Order: sequence, then structure tokens, then C-alpha cells
Amino acid sequence: MILFDEPLSNLDAKLREETRKELRAFLTELKITAVYVTHDRIEALSLSDTVAVMKSGRIVEMGTPWEIYFDSDRRFVADFIGRANFIEGRVAAVGENETTVDSAIGVICCEKKINAPPGMAVTVCIRPEFIRVLDGDGQVGRNIFRGKVASLVFVGDAYEGEIRVGETLLIFRIEPTTAVREGGEISLHFDPRHCSILLN
Repeated sequence: MILFDEPLSNLDAKLREETRKELRAFLTELKITAVYVTHDRIEALSLSDTVAVMKSGRIVEMGTPWEIYFDSDRRFVADFIGRANFIEGRVAAVGENETTVDSAIGVICCEKKINAPPGMAVTVCIRPEFIRVLDGDGQVGRNIFRGKVASLVFVGDAYEGEIRVGETLLIFRIEPTTAVREGGEISLHFDPRHCSILLN
């Protein structure tokens, strides 16, 4: 077994990416078991078969990279492993295949059933990359909201910014070719499959 303690932290971004790929191939080819310590979420998700998230010296959750990123039920883990929007609300109804939450921005439908009675306080977690900007103003349907673009930054492969829906500020990441401008009003959509529910 090999212990790696943040081995790529002093490398520049491009060299870190290349070395990460080589390290993954090296460990896989030689079938070496390794414990890899890192604060970099991309390293944790791309190099691991199993991820253990620690807080105050204790493991708070373990799972595959996919489970940790998409299906964690702990706010600390969801926030630590990547950028996320947290929207406070209360369970309105629990159906066979979805849970409906009353929140500050409106009703949010999530394709995840939880063991929580109506009225229980929960937090809906939505990753910035799963907020989709819609064309047109008259969109209706589940998880469609209207907001104003509060900030917008071009980062090369995407726009990153903030949308204000009512009093709630949401961070988002969209394609750079999307026709969005700072100060403009837009309609946005959350895919119910990508709305996680965290118990408070």
C-alpha cells in the first residue's frame, strides 16, 4: 500500500492534470492499493474507487465518487466535494418516485424519495452545472423559475455567475455560447433527477 499526501499540490494546473492521468494509469496497471489524501475534489473524484470525506478527524461519509458527488445526504459533504446551491424548504409531499419541497423560490420537485414526513425541514442541493437557462419568457412546468442575472464571468469554457430568484442567490455554470447578459432576466430549470434532498 502506498500513501500519497497531496503529491500534486505544488504543480501548475496543466501539469497537475497530466500527472493525475499518469498516476491513475500507473496505479491501475500495477494494481496497487493507495490511500490518497487531498483537498482537491477533482483529484479525489478522478483517482478514487472509494472516497472517504473527513471532518474534524473523523470519516463522515464513504462511497464511490459518483455517490459522493451526486447522492450524498449530508450538507457538509455536498458542499465540500464541489460547488452547490443550498435552498431551504419543507417537505410538501412524498410520492412513490419523487419528493416535493416548498422553498423560498417556489415548489421544487426532486426525483428522490426520502423518509421524511410532510412539514419536515430539508435542504435542496443543486449543482451549478445542472441549472439550465431556457429560451423564451413563457415557460411553464416543473422546476421552472424566473430570475435576474446578478453577476456573470467568462472563464473560457463556460460562463459562471449568480442568478437572483426572489431573495435567493443561486450560482450557475452554463455554455459560453448561451445568450445571457448581466442584469438580464431569464427563465431557468432544475432537472428533478439532479435535485438532491439533504436532511437538516
